[in-house]
Amino acid sequence: MFRTYTILICLAALFATACSNTDAQQQSEPDVVPFEEAILGTWETVEVEANCPTYLGQDTTIIQLIKEADWGRLYGTKPARTRYTSDGKLKRTYYNINGQPTDVTNGLWKLVGADSIFVIEPNTTMSYKYEFDGSRLTLTGLVDWDYDGEKDDDYRAVLRLVSRTN
Repeated sequence: MFRTYTILICLAALFATACSNTDAQQQSEPDVVPFEEAILGTWETVEVEANCPTYLGQDTTIIQLIKEADWGRLYGTKPARTRYTSDGKLKRTYYNINGQPTDVTNGLWKLVGADSIFVIEPNTTMSYKYEFDGSRLTLTGLVDWDYDGEKDDDYRAVLRLVSRTN
């Protein structure tokens, strides 16, 4: 009888220890921040890729890939920065090579579903699928990259988090 109680007490102690270890592991994992909070802040566009199947409405295909080192070397600019705020507004600032602002675009943003963001900017609307890994944001979608009036250009932009906004 004593042996049975001893075995039951040991099993109960092992079970309690296993449960408390699982709880501790769950508590030590970082909280997952919803994307509508994680996007808040300033993001720098480090890479852009556009595939235009009918460039400027003509039967010409253009593929453009701008990598991070290309901004200054090829285009004489610094990467644009986009600030997303909690009130659904965005502000994209473009810079010359000296870091002075050259243009500003204001717009609105809204999450749609679990993996898309809808953006309204002057004279255009865009819908992107997004992939987010904490410090990098990739936006992909069909847009009018070549301004020919047709949203038929495959677009991908990679943005890097520069600063958080409360």
